[in-house]
Amino acid sequence: MPLDPALRHQIEQDALTAEWQAERLAACDDAMALLREIADLDRDDGGDVILGVDADGHNDLLSRIVSFLATHDQ
Repeated sequence: MPLDPALRHQIEQDALTAEWQAERLAACDDAMALLREIADLDRDDGGDVILGVDADGHNDLLSRIVSFLATHDQ
């Protein structure tokens, strides 16, 4: 016996919602990991985080933040 079209639609919508929620939870986990790294960075006398760069002027943490935002900005 085939599924009722309304029930089929609801099942499809529930699956899409679950997928979206899983993606958002994974993004939150990634964001928390980046924030923990920032919290662990050295601070100056005023309490501001010191972001160091390598000889070429790159900062891995900032690059990962930019990449994270580009990936998860919706």
